[in-house]
Amino acid sequence: MTDCIASSLPSAPCGNRHAAVRQRFTLAFVASGMFMAVLDTTIVNVALPAMRAHLGASVGALAWIVDAYTLSFAALILAGGVASDRFGAKTVYLCGLASFVLASAACGLAPSVALLIAARFAQGIGAALFLPASLAIVRATFDDPAQRAKAIAAWAGIASVAAAIGPVAGGLLVDAFGWRSAFLVNLPTGIAALAGAAMVVRATNPAKSRRFDWVGQIASTVALAALCFAAIELPTRGIGAREVHVAFALAVIATGLLIVAERRAADPMVPLAWFRNATFVAMNVSGTLVYVGYFGLLFVLSLYLHGVRGLDARHTGLAMLPMAASLSLGNVLAGKLQARASATHLMTIGLALATVAGPAMALALEWNAAWGLVFVAMTAFGIGTALSVPPMIATVLEQVPGESAGVASGLLNALRQAGSLLGVAFAGAATLLCAQLSTALIVVGVMAGLVYAGSAFLAARSAGTARAAATGITGSRTRHAAENWD
Repeated sequence: MTDCIASSLPSAPCGNRHAAVRQRFTLAFVASGMFMAVLDTTIVNVALPAMRAHLGASVGALAWIVDAYTLSFAALILAGGVASDRFGAKTVYLCGLASFVLASAACGLAPSVALLIAARFAQGIGAALFLPASLAIVRATFDDPAQRAKAIAAWAGIASVAAAIGPVAGGLLVDAFGWRSAFLVNLPTGIAALAGAAMVVRATNPAKSRRFDWVGQIASTVALAALCFAAIELPTRGIGAREVHVAFALAVIATGLLIVAERRAADPMVPLAWFRNATFVAMNVSGTLVYVGYFGLLFVLSLYLHGVRGLDARHTGLAMLPMAASLSLGNVLAGKLQARASATHLMTIGLALATVAGPAMALALEWNAAWGLVFVAMTAFGIGTALSVPPMIATVLEQVPGESAGVASGLLNALRQAGSLLGVAFAGAATLLCAQLSTALIVVGVMAGLVYAGSAFLAARSAGTARAAATGITGSRTRHAAENWD
């Protein structure tokens, strides 16, 4: 798989062929880690009905099997980004990937729901380490912004390949070997990625001179964990539950403490000056909204196809294949179009397409439309989503210094993972509160359309801000030239 991936990656701009080959294989092995993590996520969604039958898991337990990973991932990914910048991206990447592989083995061997959820927590911790480190490695490996944008598109595209084959592979594995194979399949891929990255990825100089912001680390972890816990428990416990109130209050208090700590810290974990950058803020909020809509719809769609349409795991995966495969196509298109269109314009177009396609897909399924129409809506939704991701990541990384790439990618991914958890929580609440799964599908489909529309608005506004800034600079230069002429 690595040779195939490497042959499709962008060429390096330097004349040294050895360096160019090293760049390609570095990206290939780093993306292989993401391939494994995304493959695991998509397979788990398809395996949910089998887990429910074999382990006797409730709907709430199924949500925790999905969300336990996201909770630990979102809570610790900022710490993972800081660790990447402080101790070196390669070291942190290898440690995180090794932890993820071991946790995957624990998931596959778990004898009960409780132990499976605990192992999923451990998977999230490993992913929180290696994901921001992987983007920091890409940033350090590709110096040229154009080549870096193509590399990020390739990185996201390889992850989308995993999303594309995950439902089908998951269905085949679950039907043939049971739900445990959904986790054990990570072992060979993870071991290969570990060996390749250890040999090829070049170590970077860590920023050891920076002080470790312990207060910021603890406050951010508590805030994210409390918010995620509240979102998970809200659908089952209700808005009046004491645990939900305590979790929300703890999230607010920890967030306030984080802001105060970052203002006073000599070396803040996340410099507050970043949040005065309108583009940086818009891209992070946009990424959060996209993940709310996408993963909320993905969660309820899997349950709908099994519970209402009566599809088994294999056929559920096949039915979802057009949406997953179109993610790969969309990332390839994004890589090619980024040289011809601005990142914010590309995001706006893709998100506008997904805004329409998401609700259309839900309505087509509910109205028993021909599968061809359903697949067209799925494809449009996947392409629209994928067109927004590479330019979003590239834009965020361009807003910060290179030595802070780990923290910036950690923040973006923390917010996106929190968004995915909120989306699953909303979808879980819809399945519990609505009388039928078909009604829940419509509700979540409309929600997806609304949050995608909000994300498209932010991208369009960022494009307008960029144009205004460029016009202001040009006008200033023109006036300056005229004054000199006079």
